Amino acid sequence: MYFPSKVGLALRERRGFTLIEMMVAGVLLTAVMMIVVPAIFWVHRERRQTERYQVAIVEVENMMERVVALPFSEVKQSTVDKLALSESALRQLSDADLRIEISEPDQVLQMKKIQIRLGWKDHRGLNVAPVRLTSWVGLKEKQK
Repeated sequence: MYFPSKVGLALRERRGFTLIEMMVAGVLLTAVMMIVVPAIFWVHRERRQTERYQVAIVEVENMMERVVALPFSEVKQSTVDKLALSESALRQLSDADLRIEISEPDQVLQMKKIQIRLGWKDHRGLNVAPVRLTSWVGLKEKQK
């Protein structure tokens, strides 16, 4: 009858994982998750903020086109105060604050300065740097 020696048992291949190997793998996996999960949330927040900036830029550009397309005599504060943001912009930009200012500087005759500013709040309720756009319109000479 043959009895395996202790050396023969030690050389035999192991199968499966030991409890310590499982614990080490769990600790490493937890450490990686603690780094990766916050990074994923940060990327998501940054992407959403970039989307909001894009919406604000498009909205301000469209608003400026509407104001510049008005006849020169209609480009005044009372007219632009009636303009409002689109419904989609209001949904995406929390607490959106649209300001349009029309000014007629004394040193530039027959010119009007249009300033549009759109601000909103981020996910924490803090004001975000607003999107601004400025343009000048002038009285067109009549064609002969």
